[in-house]
Amino acid sequence: MSALDSDRRRDLRASVLLGIVCLLACSANCRGAGSGDSPPAEVDGATKATGSADLLAAAARLASTRVKADQQAAGYWLTQFTAAARFDAPHPEMNTFLTAMMIDLLDPVAASSGLEANLAGARAHLRDQIEADGLVRFHGRPDAPTIGTLGCRITPDADDTALAWRIAAANLELRPRALAVLDGYRTREGLYRTWLAPRERYECIDPGSDPNPADAGIQMHVYLFLEQADPSAARALCRALPAALAQDRHWVYYARAPLVPLLRLDDLRRAGCPLRPPPAMLSTTVEGQEIWLAIARALAAADASSDASRVELLRTVAADDFALVRRSPPLLYHNDLTASVSRYYWSEDFGYALWLRLYLATARGARVAERG
Repeated sequence: MSALDSDRRRDLRASVLLGIVCLLACSANCRGAGSGDSPPAEVDGATKATGSADLLAAAARLASTRVKADQQAAGYWLTQFTAAARFDAPHPEMNTFLTAMMIDLLDPVAASSGLEANLAGARAHLRDQIEADGLVRFHGRPDAPTIGTLGCRITPDADDTALAWRIAAANLELRPRALAVLDGYRTREGLYRTWLAPRERYECIDPGSDPNPADAGIQMHVYLFLEQADPSAARALCRALPAALAQDRHWVYYARAPLVPLLRLDDLRRAGCPLRPPPAMLSTTVEGQEIWLAIARALAAADASSDASRVELLRTVAADDFALVRRSPPLLYHNDLTASVSRYYWSEDFGYALWLRLYLATARGARVAERG
């Protein structure tokens, strides 16, 4: 499914792995191995800290290479879904959500990680998904070449519309249309429903007990769009969110996958809407996911968490050629757990992106140091 053919992708990975082997084998006089894309580590005598810094710098180059290699020619990244809450027998699909989240996650470090051109391509793809009515669909435009193979013609929805407009909007003449439709799906509680069409016009949707829920995570995406496009509506939504986030019924697509809401809490705080959901809403019982939540927490508390704890997270995820990413990538969301079909959605590329964000946050201003 990669935009690069398999041979070229193997060559890309092999070239970066060769740099890692060199770093493992060399001593202090191996200074300069690898490219200068990542923050350099001073070599002051082959100390343990310096060796760790060099290895993590090489891992950062590898993570960036994989993100580049996995991006499709059209600008998007593929998501993988499974039938159960374990990364087993995954199937690929194209959706606009992952591409938007990758842009959000990588934009602050695009220059440092050499991904500026990749994000520009991703934005162009996302911009093209905004239709004439101002709305966006999870699987993209209904006439896209991926429909029928990597997705289906599906009803427009609130969070993908909000994400595309905030991240990649171009023709602002269409924005009032999108805002008007969103407002038409606002509940009496001041929240926004998922699907932007009446039930009889649903396409490619397997509804659960509530056919059009006001999901907690979706409210966060919508808030960030409204804060940009309609501040008064954003303030109203912010006032409604504390009560909503405390209720299980509003955790529909993230009940077992709190990573995205956890990341969004820091975005909302910086956008003027600090929230404190009950801790139980931000925990998971899905095996292998706690480390991704730990990285999200470390990013939100970058100034408070210690270098040692962050470095340990980085080393754990990067170990054995990022084996953990391939074995148990981040679980981004799932479908309604009361629906007739079970779907869990994962992304290795989001794992590499999360790792890069933490690495560059840790390395910023000083070499990465291992303590103890």
